[in-house]
Amino acid sequence: MAALAALTGCAVTHVPLSDRYPGPRELPPDLAERFHYTAATPSGAEEALRRRANFTVRQVLLESSTGCEPIELEYCDTEGDARTPVVVLLPIFNGHLVVTRYFAKYFAQRGWAAVVVGVNRERMQTIDELGEALHATLADYRRALDWIEQQPELDSERIGLFGISFGGSDAVMLAALDPRVDALVAAMAGGDFPYMAMNTRYRPVARVIDEVVEENGLTESALERLLKEEIPFDPLTLAPYVDAQRALLVLARSDVIVPFEAQQRLWLTMGRPEALYLPTGHRTSVVYFPKLRESAYEFFARQFGMPDGVAHN
Repeated sequence: MAALAALTGCAVTHVPLSDRYPGPRELPPDLAERFHYTAATPSGAEEALRRRANFTVRQVLLESSTGCEPIELEYCDTEGDARTPVVVLLPIFNGHLVVTRYFAKYFAQRGWAAVVVGVNRERMQTIDELGEALHATLADYRRALDWIEQQPELDSERIGLFGISFGGSDAVMLAALDPRVDALVAAMAGGDFPYMAMNTRYRPVARVIDEVVEENGLTESALERLLKEEIPFDPLTLAPYVDAQRALLVLARSDVIVPFEAQQRLWLTMGRPEALYLPTGHRTSVVYFPKLRESAYEFFARQFGMPDGVAHN
């Protein structure tokens, strides 16, 4: 308890958007072609899962953009008929939804709709298919945005995107590619996937890296070069095309799972957006989750033009 008290007593550092930020770059033709996406009208089966004090959690199953297993959404549907902003929450690397549900519940309790997106992380298991897996995942996220646009109770002009860890990295890429994202909050998101893979202390990834090195007789530097070939894009590639004026990054100074160096490079490459620096590692950042959810809500409200969190007609 003493250690926890000391940790939470440390200050969170706030850094404003750089006053020299020139604005986002325009997506070049080669990347625009690579990520060309045609909006769809996805049909979805919907089922009420559980009732909360002022919202209902509904499961929505959408047809995947790849025609494989359906995209699973957990939609926190708030009470009333007024159109509400919506926050889209992307999952962490292992696909578990405990963390995203924690934040989704908070946004819904504050009166905003929230959509937790499930994703098939098994796509990420084969090194020589990582590029295709990332591309398919981003397409599925965009299919979820298609669904949001069709819901009359959701304000598709006020879509916030929230992600932590690998979900934060996904969120950065999605924000760069899809103009429907109005605001972005990404926490402990790294920029350079090959660098992260070779330097993380996240055991499931580190174990796979060790096995590939041993089985193929590769040096670590050779494997990192191979990963750069197999992953033709990542958050660092797409960061310059994110509007940093609409982004809040949260970085953990002692992180060794998403190495802090990868988080800092992403912040710099994006153009030094507004940021919060936590005095923690990756897992110990949980003690700051209450502050993070409040900061995210306040940031989204400012970006939505509703600083008190309430829509005004």
